[in-house]
Amino acid sequence: MPVRPPIHRPVGRRDKRERDHDYASRRNPVARALYRSKRWRTERAAFLQEHPLCVECARHDLIRSASVVDHIDPHGGDETVFWDCSRWQALCASCHGRKTAAQDGGFGNTRRCT
Repeated sequence: MPVRPPIHRPVGRRDKRERDHDYASRRNPVARALYRSKRWRTERAAFLQEHPLCVECARHDLIRSASVVDHIDPHGGDETVFWDCSRWQALCASCHGRKTAAQDGGFGNTRRCT
């Protein structure tokens, strides 16, 4: 029976599971609990039902379905700000990733205060 050759991994390379674990451990535990709650899942589904299109794509005359409920202003774990649906917007995944990377310092960008 043939033997599978070893996979070369550079020194210091970490698996996605390890990177995700590090990101989750740095995240605010209150916010993490809010996003995992059943209330958030139902509120999110209801909001996406009411707002099915991406707001950012609509600004550029594109029609894309929204898959993410985004907090326009970061809530920082504050529950009253978190549950205020007037501060939510429906975005597609690519627009949400772009916004989050620009504001939260992703991909080497500096963190912006809003």
